[in-house]
Amino acid sequence: MSAKKARYCIGELSTLCNIPQKTLRYYDEIGLFTPDYRDDSTHYRYYSKSQTVNLMIIKTLKHIRQIISENDAQSLEANINSHLETMRDDIMKRIDQYTECSYLLQKIQNGIDILEASSSLPSEDLAISIEHIPKISLMYDRSEMEGYDYSEMSLDRWISILRKAEHSKHKIMVEFAVHIEDTSSTDDIRDFGDFDAVTMIHIGNYEDIPTSYIQMMKWIRQNGYTVTGPATEEFILSPLDVNDETRRVTKIIIPVEKESK
Repeated sequence: MSAKKARYCIGELSTLCNIPQKTLRYYDEIGLFTPDYRDDSTHYRYYSKSQTVNLMIIKTLKHIRQIISENDAQSLEANINSHLETMRDDIMKRIDQYTECSYLLQKIQNGIDILEASSSLPSEDLAISIEHIPKISLMYDRSEMEGYDYSEMSLDRWISILRKAEHSKHKIMVEFAVHIEDTSSTDDIRDFGDFDAVTMIHIGNYEDIPTSYIQMMKWIRQNGYTVTGPATEEFILSPLDVNDETRRVTKIIIPVEKESK
């Protein structure tokens, strides 16, 4: 999952911690909870991520204050510890939800930008390019599926396989994966990237994607490259994001290296 915010504006902090903006402004006025940064030109308040913990402590203590008269010191301490533990879990959950939503919104916006940019271009002008794929961590799951094997990715081999794929009885290992930043949560994690690849954006029905592969294989052969690994498809706008098949966006990534002369 992707980029994490360094600061929150007052509206975002209000939503994240479920505290009214009016209360946050009052806390600022009395010096109880002041923003980490204030824009001199706009006077907007910005709060650091670490401040969310302090704010939730204030919120919890305000609640505990209401029950002090009903508890002795020992039970009060236990009550505080319990509330703090719940508070920590709630903070982490809200931060994770916010980060995931931000990532999904950015992903959808990227897909929309691609669709808008491509709407004025004929399909044959959609760019095939060579780029370096940065190294990231993936959480993956593998399963056997019936289909074709593109380990021998020559153009002639690819066309031949496409013709036979529909009736193939052979099973291949297919991997589905998502990008993660925390690599300590599971064993089903592997590195991906740190290689050069030929890439292309496929727009539309997934059933038409073999045509994009054929264009890419022609480009690879004509420009003196050799395929060095299996292809990867990155779903920028998947069936989970849009119902309209014509607006689905898939990035095809084929690892390559320049042929030695």
